Amino acid sequence: MAYKDEPNWVSGRLGRLTLEPPITHPAFCPCSMCPKHREKRAARLGLPLAQVVAESIDIRVKRNSPHPRNRSLSKEAALRMKDAEEKRLNELVAGVQAAQVAKTNAVPFSRVVEHYRNYMIAHKKGYEHERYRIDKIEAFIGADRDVATIDYDLYLALLDEYKEMSAQTRRHYATTLLAMLKRAKAERVIKSHQLSDIILPPAPRNGDPQPWTRRELGIIMGPALLEYEADQAAWNAKVAEEKKNRGLRSPSAVPLRGYCLIGYYTMMRPDCNLHLRWDEVTLDAKNLTGWYKLDQHKNVNKGIKAEGPLAEEVVEYLLSIRPANPGNAPIHFNPETDLPYVDIRKQWERLMVIASRMLRYDLEDKKRTFFNFRHTGASHIAQRGKTPAHLLAVVQMMGDTSVATVNRHYFKMEPELMRELVLGWKRPDVDVPSVAAADLFGAEHSRICEIELPLAS
Repeated sequence: MAYKDEPNWVSGRLGRLTLEPPITHPAFCPCSMCPKHREKRAARLGLPLAQVVAESIDIRVKRNSPHPRNRSLSKEAALRMKDAEEKRLNELVAGVQAAQVAKTNAVPFSRVVEHYRNYMIAHKKGYEHERYRIDKIEAFIGADRDVATIDYDLYLALLDEYKEMSAQTRRHYATTLLAMLKRAKAERVIKSHQLSDIILPPAPRNGDPQPWTRRELGIIMGPALLEYEADQAAWNAKVAEEKKNRGLRSPSAVPLRGYCLIGYYTMMRPDCNLHLRWDEVTLDAKNLTGWYKLDQHKNVNKGIKAEGPLAEEVVEYLLSIRPANPGNAPIHFNPETDLPYVDIRKQWERLMVIASRMLRYDLEDKKRTFFNFRHTGASHIAQRGKTPAHLLAVVQMMGDTSVATVNRHYFKMEPELMRELVLGWKRPDVDVPSVAAADLFGAEHSRICEIELPLAS
């Protein structure tokens, strides 16, 4: 490797040769040597420091030669060192500039979340019912995290965070995250994201409902619920006693009875039940009647109503807890936060344990879920009517989109009932008096018909 025409940046005696090529540091070089040398240069030349920082500068630093006894090899090493060091510094500056550009163009995840929140509220997508899950996702990922860094590994970590929950819940968290990113991309909040072609976690199909039998429901909402409430009262008394000695336990205030009554008699989905507000129900204390009409539910954006009358037992319960000026406050709320409960699984599981003991067999699968109030209520109310009008009434009360689904699951049309419908069914038969051709086809048509056509020649 010949560098005969290059300057010789080697100094010292043989055996102790050093290298001192001038290394050109580019403008805005972030290395540790630049600040001191640039300050000296600015002071020596009387220039503003900002101007010197924005210019390239040569800096000489002596380094021991890798060939201390060979001047020729040391010269080659000095040239190689100059080329390598200048290349490294230029790449360093380019990297810093790229990082600054990336930081300037970065979109924090909080922007994506806020955009999705506003979208759900503006389009009545049931934000209040989804807020808890959205907040959990934002807290896990981090509000300040750049959306571009949300990758597959982070997605798997999110699913792993909820590995103890049901497959449907894990899938719901995944779909919510993807919905936020998809909405942000579609409306140009972000240019792209790394999860566009992700595979959602599997979740088994729900299949047919498994409503409780009347005996099972009677046990759950009867003696089992009474024992649960007795346990709850005993626990709260214990907590109150411990509070006198600065105990740290918390009382249990979850109104499980109210949730059960509303779930069974209105067939609401659990999230609607938990977030039900006083302005969504109308009560007539004199006649013990009432009506519910949900402002937010799963299918409200499709124009589907979810409303219906309230059973007398529900009306009595709601009247017993209604405050003087309820306004739009939640019907059930955590007294410590004044916000609706978002999770009653612990209390519900306790009730299921009691009910299973009383039944002498375990309630499993769908029969162990709070959602089963929707199935059971629909099944029982369907048994009270068989007409198409009753079917449509149940569909509207449930806020469902598919009449066929409700009919298949809850309405069993007996053959005898169908025979009654067909018996004596005849099409309308109307006697129409004969009229003149002119009245039927028009005078002009009659005149044409009267013309005698010539015989073919």
